Amino acid sequence: MHPLRQRPSGIASLSALLSALLLCACSSSASLPVKQQELLNRLSEQLQQAQLPPNALAFVAYPLNTPTEQLSYQPTKAMQPASTMKLVTSITALEQLGPAYRGSTQLRAYEQPQKTMQQPLVLKGYGDMDFTVQELWSLLQQAYDQGIRHVPAIQIDRSWFNPARPELTALPFDETPREYYNLLPDALFLQRNMLGIRLQSTADSVTGRLYPALQGLELVTTEVRLVDGGCAHWYPDPEQLAFKRQPDKVQLVLQGDFPKNCQKRDYLQLINRSDFSRLLVQQLWQQISGQHQVPVLEQGAAEATVLLAEHQSRTLAEVLRDINKSSDNAVTRQLYLALGATQTDTETELTADRSEQQVRSFFSSIKLDHSSLILENGSGLSRTERISPELMAALLQHAYQAHYQPELISSMPLAGVDGTLKRRFTQTQTKGKARLKTGTLRNVTALAGFVTDPSGRTWVVASFINDPKAGRGRVVLDSLIEWITEQSLTNEQSSKSQ
Repeated sequence: MHPLRQRPSGIASLSALLSALLLCACSSSASLPVKQQELLNRLSEQLQQAQLPPNALAFVAYPLNTPTEQLSYQPTKAMQPASTMKLVTSITALEQLGPAYRGSTQLRAYEQPQKTMQQPLVLKGYGDMDFTVQELWSLLQQAYDQGIRHVPAIQIDRSWFNPARPELTALPFDETPREYYNLLPDALFLQRNMLGIRLQSTADSVTGRLYPALQGLELVTTEVRLVDGGCAHWYPDPEQLAFKRQPDKVQLVLQGDFPKNCQKRDYLQLINRSDFSRLLVQQLWQQISGQHQVPVLEQGAAEATVLLAEHQSRTLAEVLRDINKSSDNAVTRQLYLALGATQTDTETELTADRSEQQVRSFFSSIKLDHSSLILENGSGLSRTERISPELMAALLQHAYQAHYQPELISSMPLAGVDGTLKRRFTQTQTKGKARLKTGTLRNVTALAGFVTDPSGRTWVVASFINDPKAGRGRVVLDSLIEWITEQSLTNEQSSKSQ
């Protein structure tokens, strides 16, 4: 495949833009097939209408059984992929960890169970993506069932990831750091560090509650000023909801303005994860054992080798549905770090660095040039991650031929049916005919995956638009998918029609 690689800049005229887009990689020197010419006409017109420069677009598309029919534009250009980068993490994990891989959370001890333990219990996380309050209760109940009634302390060990607490140095990605999609990874992913909050006001007062309710966490609403209107758009940003930690209590203090006669309910990161875990563990152990205010310590505990109880997350094959259909950033980042954490290299090495090594090692093993690849967290929620359309398409082509193909395919949104494509490609000719991962950031729109044409051939597609106004270009990427689902002529048939 040797596509012409032009790199025009600026808003070109229609004829100049068409010249740049005539990039069919057919082996013959014949003129471009009529239907492919029509596609390139359409794409160039839509780029002009969106007022996007031609160098904002990069794509590769070809049938898997005849890759020489490739259409491409800037195929080797390193592009910001947004959430299509989740396919890199998904495929690498299927290769390296296997579809049956499960994260876990373990309750351990330094000694055999007895009524009064001489040493602490240890709650150790291994990237469990499904560890809820109910599962924590179950682990502690199992300790009680083994005869344990009193412990000197409970240790929380997050050391499977290095650093164990990235939030201490990480800068917020955007202006809504409390939202779920901004959640940082944690080896002990307890309730995903998320709390529900419900606020309700009348004309002269405001009340609130948290769920689950936590002893030792106080919601303070006395600093709120009630105002008229604006209920629909009110959001508890960092300036309006303050986290305060005092020696004897933890507070969430609601500040600023709140609309009168308003009800708001959300599920957010509200307090520091160490306080969140401590309060939950203390409360549940007290309910189960009757022991009050057991000390909860954050520290590694490699010597605690007695396994008391364990919870395992869903299999990787199941978790991938969250990652790709729902585009779950938090779970993807957990999985990305698991790639490195499962290795036995030095514990002083950053887990993210080991994860990147795993991805690049995999790419090298299947002889893919990964020079265009830049990794940060494997989710695409990044300003620095990059990949070329050519590399993404080649990775997808490999995955389609792999033994785990069914698990990958079933995790991807189905056009017009579910996931992030539920309301997209709903027209008859495209609905149900594409499995595509979407990607969206302020300056990115992207699609990558597989599309079936009317003759039953499966195409691989990797397409990106990078521009401050990238959202305008979604129609361009959609047109490429629609064209594949509308046409079925092979090159030989196209040549006969000319």
